Amino acid sequence: MRSSVSRNKIMVLLCLGLWCGMIMPGRAEDLPMLVDQFGEKHAVGAAGDGVTVLIYGDRKAMKNSKELGTELHLAFHPTAEGLPPAESAKAPVRPVAGARGPSPEVFVIPVALLGDKIPEPLRPVIIKQFKKGSPDFPVWLDFENILKTQYGAAEGATQVLLFDRESRLRWQGTCTREEADVNALLRKIEALRVEQLKSGT
Repeated sequence: MRSSVSRNKIMVLLCLGLWCGMIMPGRAEDLPMLVDQFGEKHAVGAAGDGVTVLIYGDRKAMKNSKELGTELHLAFHPTAEGLPPAESAKAPVRPVAGARGPSPEVFVIPVALLGDKIPEPLRPVIIKQFKKGSPDFPVWLDFENILKTQYGAAEGATQVLLFDRESRLRWQGTCTREEADVNALLRKIEALRVEQLKSGT
């Protein structure tokens, strides 16, 4: 009898451990790190208090990924339309419908998959090129194939990762520029914003 009770206790503890592991946020020290073109390090996860959208892909997906990132940024920061990049990056986020008080931010961040074959001495040159090409918006640089290894990367496809403010991965998949695809992604992002507001924290 005692043995049976002990086994039951162990099973309950294991289940609780697994459940907590699924809902608890990732600690920054446990998350893989990427660097941007300004030399800042970032844990792969939440970029701030809101929804973080990481967009990445191979060279074939570069154009689509860039256009998708711009479209998402403007969808949640409509006053950025037509502004110079430096001002566009500072545009306020669109409020959630019916929200009282500040609404969760949406951080749209492109990630460049650079592979793991670029020698260390050449990396500063690559970083300088990105800094020149994007002096106002951060681009996370993946020199170690971290995202491809951990989350996958289909050839020619734009990959999207959605993280909540606790760095929990809430959705991952591919997204084209088709209206239906983009609208579906916008709804997912907005749902996470609404969820954060409802949490009241």
